[in-house]
Amino acid sequence: MYSARPTPPRGRQRLIALAAAAALTPQFSWALTLVESPPGSQQPYVAPNVIISVDDSGSMGYRLDRSTSGGTQNITAPNPDGSWNLAAPRMNILKYALKQVFNDTTLLPDKKIRLAWQVMWNNGGSPGVGPKKSNGSAGATSVNSTTSGTNSMKVLDGTHRADFLSFVNSLTPGNNTPAHWMFEQADGYMRQPLGVNSPWASVPGTTAEPYLACRRNYHIMMTDGRWNQGESDVPDTSYRDNATNRSLPDGTVYGGIAAADVAKSALYRDTTSKTLADWAFFSWAKPLQTTGLTGTMSATAAYIKAPATESFGNDSAGKPAILERFWNPRYDPATWAHMVTYTIGASSDATTWPGAPSIVAPTGKVPFGYDGSIPDLITGVKTWPAMDNENKRALDLWHAALNGRGNFYAISVAADLEKAFRDIFDQIGNLVEPGTGSTAASGASITRNEVGLFTAAYNPKDAWKGYVAAQQVLKNGDIVSLPGWGGQSTAVKLDASGFDVNARLVMTWNDTWVNSPTPGRPKGGTPFKWTSDNSNLSAAQKLWLQINPADNTDQGATKGQQRLDFIRGDRGLEGSDSTGYTAAKPFRERVSRQGDIVNSDVWYVGAPASNYALKGYLDFTNTRKSRTPMIYVGGNDGMLHGFSAADGSEKLAYVPRGVIPTLNQLTNPAYNSGHRYFVDGSPMTGDIDLGLTPGGNDNESSYTPDWHTVLVGTLGAGGKGYFVLDVTDPSTFSEINAPSLVKIDRTRGSAEPAPICATIIDTAEKAACNLAVQQDGDIGHITVKPVKDEANSMRATQIVRMNNNRWAVVLGNGINSANQRPVLIVQYLDGARELKLIPATNDAAGTGYAADNGLASPRLVDLNGDSRPDVVYAGDNLGNMWKFDLTSSDDSQWTVAFGGPASTKPLFTARGPASLSSTTRPKVQPVTAAPTVRANDRMKNIGTPASPNLRAVGGLMVAFGTGRNLALNDAENQDVQTLYSVLDNTHYRYRTPEPTMGRRLEVHPGGGTCPNGADCVPAPSVLGIMGNTGNLTGGGQLAKQKITDVDSVFGTVDAVQALNQDTWTTFQGWYLDLPAVGERVLKPIEFFDGSNILSVYSQVPGRGSDVDPNIESCSVTNVLNERQFRTLVNIMDGKRPTVQLVDMNGDNLYNAADSGVSRREVAAGSHTVVTQGKNVLDIDVKNQKERLARMPEQSLRPSWRQVK
Repeated sequence: MYSARPTPPRGRQRLIALAAAAALTPQFSWALTLVESPPGSQQPYVAPNVIISVDDSGSMGYRLDRSTSGGTQNITAPNPDGSWNLAAPRMNILKYALKQVFNDTTLLPDKKIRLAWQVMWNNGGSPGVGPKKSNGSAGATSVNSTTSGTNSMKVLDGTHRADFLSFVNSLTPGNNTPAHWMFEQADGYMRQPLGVNSPWASVPGTTAEPYLACRRNYHIMMTDGRWNQGESDVPDTSYRDNATNRSLPDGTVYGGIAAADVAKSALYRDTTSKTLADWAFFSWAKPLQTTGLTGTMSATAAYIKAPATESFGNDSAGKPAILERFWNPRYDPATWAHMVTYTIGASSDATTWPGAPSIVAPTGKVPFGYDGSIPDLITGVKTWPAMDNENKRALDLWHAALNGRGNFYAISVAADLEKAFRDIFDQIGNLVEPGTGSTAASGASITRNEVGLFTAAYNPKDAWKGYVAAQQVLKNGDIVSLPGWGGQSTAVKLDASGFDVNARLVMTWNDTWVNSPTPGRPKGGTPFKWTSDNSNLSAAQKLWLQINPADNTDQGATKGQQRLDFIRGDRGLEGSDSTGYTAAKPFRERVSRQGDIVNSDVWYVGAPASNYALKGYLDFTNTRKSRTPMIYVGGNDGMLHGFSAADGSEKLAYVPRGVIPTLNQLTNPAYNSGHRYFVDGSPMTGDIDLGLTPGGNDNESSYTPDWHTVLVGTLGAGGKGYFVLDVTDPSTFSEINAPSLVKIDRTRGSAEPAPICATIIDTAEKAACNLAVQQDGDIGHITVKPVKDEANSMRATQIVRMNNNRWAVVLGNGINSANQRPVLIVQYLDGARELKLIPATNDAAGTGYAADNGLASPRLVDLNGDSRPDVVYAGDNLGNMWKFDLTSSDDSQWTVAFGGPASTKPLFTARGPASLSSTTRPKVQPVTAAPTVRANDRMKNIGTPASPNLRAVGGLMVAFGTGRNLALNDAENQDVQTLYSVLDNTHYRYRTPEPTMGRRLEVHPGGGTCPNGADCVPAPSVLGIMGNTGNLTGGGQLAKQKITDVDSVFGTVDAVQALNQDTWTTFQGWYLDLPAVGERVLKPIEFFDGSNILSVYSQVPGRGSDVDPNIESCSVTNVLNERQFRTLVNIMDGKRPTVQLVDMNGDNLYNAADSGVSRREVAAGSHTVVTQGKNVLDIDVKNQKERLARMPEQSLRPSWRQVK
């Protein structure tokens, strides 16, 4: 097989000139102009102000579990298992927690926040702007000053981080606990007049304006439980929490005296003064600044998306405790300059208040939950007591957090203190992030065990830095750091000071034609390193790297090598965006060696997981069960990355051949405002057996299995085609093994011209070149996600053994191919690795089915349970759902299932309305995600309702959604998209006589007494084109379903036309028009909890702007964030689930009170689904969890198996 582009050895000068011309001038204008940066990613990030207040009173020297017992001072770190010796003093636990959190540059990278700090007494003498306290030292005792000092608000960078960690090291216990000082000083600081030293300044201490109104402010108060000195009142007593008829800045009335109004704010009120809760309410309710700020503050996204009301259960008298959204303590509705308060109580005293025994703490402590006495405090059955004795004052911390719309963390286990700080900064990050894209993938999506959660993300503000972070989902649903990663991301590890760029394993594909050791082939896998000859890169490849991206001139080999070294991670020639670029420092300034990860999903590879009942596979599993677990992901730094899933270290990187022509763009200083995609497709892996002779039988006595794990990757929008690596054993990853690790590379640049084969003299090379050019005409941008096995998310079903006993990867050919037609790609992975293309049409480019078309991700279906796909379904860019028949053991018989070779036909063609109110459906509805398939298990009545005669419907239901978000203007498209589930009525039978390779299926042509005879087997038929009222041009109709909004978040799925046993003779499936403007289905649809219920995630894509992400601004009105919805609907009849799965009212019950909802708006980005006992957890990329009910256990499963 000729699996890459040749660079001929003869006539080389002419071809080099042609290659140079290709690098200098655009060659093609494709029908679809693909986007080059993620939509919505250009929204500015406004770093929040964070004030940390720390208790250094004498009791901080006590043990955590004792009120008066001193700790052992030399215990400064936890045990190896993460637990702490009980004798450790509180102060040492605090120091360790803060150092761990602030040394975690993934959680808190430079510029993520602006930080100020203060401490009650400053016994350790840390510098700062505060005055000397009566028994302490001047310096870090206060932030409240008009001058700028060490502890004043500044952007968190290397210097400020080091100053803070020095402050942490200085902390020494002594004296009493005047917690009020901390609240009063933090509030006073935020109210200081605007100026260059104000916390509102653009760059505090350096640049004054603009003072941004949209900058959020947070106060984190950490103490060991109970204050005992320094109580003070707020300066404006009309803003105490016991105020009445207090109009808040948005006009909402707090403390109304009418009965209905009293209940709204009862949770926040008390009857006393001089409390911490008063200070927290004052800082939240009274604007910190009223004039001089630029822009506006908006309510948080969580508040905007929150339900109108939430039930907190019943109070002790049985009365429902229900809060309107504005008064719900989970959310921050403030639209004025305000400060949110988080409190931490670190001791056993934090959860005990002997003086107020009627107040019951919530079940959850880190942070405090919303049960316990919360329902009583909401309804007014109980009220907050007076803080007139120290034995009640831990309640003041809880009350203050509620009044400040933050959380209270009660720490009785030492390790929870670090967890509390991490959770607070996670929450702050979630509230202020502008919504840059992120994808997540899990080691397993349906498991009862601990799984790894790997999140890949990008940050345009940091020169398009990317990273992968790792966490662990425990059995109880908690999410913690993954052991072994040390709290660091892959970017932190790649950017470590000791990282050796020269030792980094980076491979590529050399397309030089060679005649040894195997005659007549491209050289293949090589190290991505510069050499004076063509041993690693061909002459044309090196020439591409020599081109100056600014003016398209050839700068010679030295500059080409420097560019290659830059891609490998060398940073010695990077200039500076702030100080400029010179001849000595000409390359783009990066923040990290690792580039952005936008559309590529993380793929996990552990022990072999395909579970094949094939010869030698069990031995292979046992041999490889302890191999290094890996994660693979594509990056827009030009590489596929392979990282150890155990510790995050990079084990390999691969630069596909197709990105080399444009790698020079990454060195361009203008790149940050001209982002483009490179390796943006998602990888997948599968296990294959290379021991069997292609076309042989696996029961041959001479057959010796040879199992391997292979990775298939694509470039997505970064280029055309795909590549294949052997990732069986990470311990063999090395430069010397590059030829055996890189198996296939059929990638090309988007605008790269075809080689000119006519100039080649070598006969074999010319033939291979001509074949490659012909085949390349059908290979486009493969942008869709891999299709995972429904029962095993670590297995890609597209890497599979075919009915001819050969191993292959099966792909859709993608968009923007030269031939413009939809083609099913069968790339053999064994033998000579031939490429087989199965066109869906023979139409000429630009006509009919071959007009700006391409095949999307395929769904492979195994009908008889032999682990070989028999049929394949895939959609295309014109809304057609194609079916391919692969039942034969002879691949020359593989073809489109309907219409015959001369006039192929799709199973179904989707058409939609321009708007929901339209009465016609003239709009093309592209299909870009793989369909989902299940055997129809319903019965139809061929008699009458009075005298039923039931027959099985039979056939397969093919469910898919429509919509696209690839081309430049796709995000703005508002055409209605649709969710379909259509019936393929085809039946099958075993071939006779039995083929030599064993039993194989074939399509049953139909027969018997039809349509109503007991022996009727319907003839396979196409459904045709979707008509205006659901009528199909092939005969029959689809039943209409609709979504009804219950409120702004939740909705129900309702049948307009019911599909049941009396209507299956009329309808051949159903359709559901998606109601949100711009909503579409872009992700594969999966089944919920092993049932017939589809779990459909649909999106309204985000839309970007030209706002510079490096300049903080409140001007974001031209950026629309992505919206996402999850709809649960039955694949068979389009109805909502018969059991309640979604808890709409938040009472942890799933019943009629939830109004039958099966649709809700959810957070943008990828979602991980984990089964936990009686619940299914839906976890978003920000680790927010939603608990769904599980489906009832089903004793019967379909008798056939999907290869998904």
